[in-house]
Amino acid sequence: MSVILESALTAGLAALAAGVFWLLGWRLRRAHALLSALGVSVGFAVLYWRVQGRPDFPPIDATQWVFWHALLALPLGWLAGIAPAYRWLWVWGALLGVLWLFVPPLRPLVESGFWSLTAGVAYIVGFALATWLLMALTAPLGEEGGLATPFLIALLGGVSAGVLFYGAKSASLAQLSGTLGAVVGVGVPLAFLRSFTIGRGAVALAMLLFMSLWTTALGFAQLTLGQLVVLYLLALTPALRLLPAMQRLSPAVRFALPLAIVLVVGGAAVGMTYSAYMAQSGDTYSY
Repeated sequence: MSVILESALTAGLAALAAGVFWLLGWRLRRAHALLSALGVSVGFAVLYWRVQGRPDFPPIDATQWVFWHALLALPLGWLAGIAPAYRWLWVWGALLGVLWLFVPPLRPLVESGFWSLTAGVAYIVGFALATWLLMALTAPLGEEGGLATPFLIALLGGVSAGVLFYGAKSASLAQLSGTLGAVVGVGVPLAFLRSFTIGRGAVALAMLLFMSLWTTALGFAQLTLGQLVVLYLLALTPALRLLPAMQRLSPAVRFALPLAIVLVVGGAAVGMTYSAYMAQSGDTYSY
């Protein structure tokens, strides 16, 4: 089977897994918060298994932690959909959860001396706080109907794949990132169903997984901190739709503005990493 067909099959199976759970959540409204995050978790697990094979536990490779993050962070996705009166549990639970999740995969960089203890602590705490902020700011997008949210996140996955492929020089991380976008992108056709939303948990968990992929690429591949910052800011871009000033605009404008930013800035980021990659005559890939 060709690489293109294999990749398409992987994306299709992962998206199908997520779509099944989201359709169940659409029909079973009381279970929507649980099934929202579960769709991303199972979809990503299917994706990872097909791309990387069965992961070890405890992980023996940095990329294997991304798979376990999809499962271990599932309670954080569930908490994201908790009733508004108890949402403080989600805020504090997510903060403590991401701090705990980021320590094991990045600790070897400190133990090996690649990062000093001070730098390692700063990186880990900084990444955890940034991830928590990203999840908190973007999770409300999951409550919005329409195709804007899943489409923008799917586009983010495409941009991320390009930057990881040409910038980090990691084909596997690029495929995982791009297909993660495709998993969320299955919400685009489902958005035409009446009252369908992908849910807060799906958005929060997807953003955590993107950050897990990017930090892995920074520590163990060749992604630069500047490239990670660009990807992070692009991930925040869909949340512009939630600003009070944006809320007063028409739905078309609220969609078009973040779309234009992701296309222009993301396209420029991929273009620059591609140019640098070609100038270096395609250095060896990290994984």
